[in-house]
Amino acid sequence: MKIKILSVFISFSFAFAACDGQGTPPAANQVFKATNSADSLSVNKSVPAAVSPTAAPNVSPDKTKIKLYDGKGVVTKINLEAVSVELDHEEIKGLMPKMIMEFYVKEKSELEKLKVGDTVDFVLEDNAGAERIVSIKKSKPGN
Repeated sequence: MKIKILSVFISFSFAFAACDGQGTPPAANQVFKATNSADSLSVNKSVPAAVSPTAAPNVSPDKTKIKLYDGKGVVTKINLEAVSVELDHEEIKGLMPKMIMEFYVKEKSELEKLKVGDTVDFVLEDNAGAERIVSIKKSKPGN
C-alpha cells in the first residue's frame, strides 16, 4: 500500500513539475507517465517526429536552395542496386574540384544505358549539401 501511495505521489510530482507553475498541464506528449505497475515510472518515447532529431522532416525541399551544376566525367563504377555511379569527374565550377566520387542518380534507367569507361555529361543537383545526379548521358564525340 505504501508503495502505491509513493508511486501516486511521485507521478503527481512529475505531473506538477511539468506544469507551468499555474497548474496548466503539459502539452499532448508528456515526457513522463506512470506504467501499469504501481511502483515504477517509465519515459514516454512517443516524441513527435518534428521534435525527434533522428526523424526526417515532413517538409518538402526548399526550392530556393537547390542549385544545378553541369559536369563532365568518366564512369568508373555503376551500382544499379544503390542507383549510384562513381565518376572521375572534372572540376564542377562553383561546387567542387576534380576528383573521383560516387553520386546517387535520380533515375535508374539512365544508369542502365551506361558502362564503365563511358565519358559522360551530367547535371548535378545540390540541395544544401545533398547531391544527386538528375541527368546523365554519354558525351557526344568531339565534346
